[in-house]
Amino acid sequence: MENDESCYCQERQRNPELAKALKEIPEGYCGICEVCGKWGHTRAHPRLPITSAWCDEHWEQLANHKIINLAEIIHFVGLLLILSTAAYMLWQFFTPF
Repeated sequence: MENDESCYCQERQRNPELAKALKEIPEGYCGICEVCGKWGHTRAHPRLPITSAWCDEHWEQLANHKIINLAEIIHFVGLLLILSTAAYMLWQFFTPF
């Protein structure tokens, strides 16, 4: 993770003030995980406009977490409406008068 441009590890090497602020954090890390307190990396959230620190394990969980959005719900409801309409039409077609 040290060479990853998405965290502050590279900036720590270039900026002496940041290096001084992070002196308690070992080399190769640039933050403390907000979830478990292990050494981690400070970086932008993959889907929200916030920056925080996560260890590699919690970063993977965060990056792979599936968020259902409104468009997916609308598509699912639309598919159900189409299928139910088709089923009703077939039922009406095969039902004697």
